[in-house]
Amino acid sequence: MWKRAAELMRLIGQYAPSQSMRVAMYRRAGIRIGKVRAFGNAIWLDINYKNMITIEDNVHLAGFIRILSHSFILYDYEDEGFSPVVIKKGARIGSNVLILAGVIIGENSVVGAGAVVANDIPPNCLAVGVPAKPVRYFKSVKHAE
Repeated sequence: MWKRAAELMRLIGQYAPSQSMRVAMYRRAGIRIGKVRAFGNAIWLDINYKNMITIEDNVHLAGFIRILSHSFILYDYEDEGFSPVVIKKGARIGSNVLILAGVIIGENSVVGAGAVVANDIPPNCLAVGVPAKPVRYFKSVKHAE
């Protein structure tokens, strides 16, 4: 029963007309989301298991992002293939980005549009490409709370 309710919340979370409604629906579906700066439209978050995705404060998420917390291709079925995904404070994720299971995106990092994030992204960098790799590093940035 919970699974069907969570799927409905994800559907509403993807296409709700307001950012606050999208965030609220994903929170109810079990995604840990802090106080985000932007939460775009048509974001698909994996809700197969609760608490597998964490989005910290001051994060910008553009539209059409996909975040997976499972991979049956990379893992044995005995392991279930589930790994948490964490997007740290101040990170910015561009449009049409795919984030795979087990990835940590560092504080204040920027992931360019269309990237596929298969490995951890260090803090304070710009990562682009398929697979996403750091191409530039920034000075540490403090965001207003």
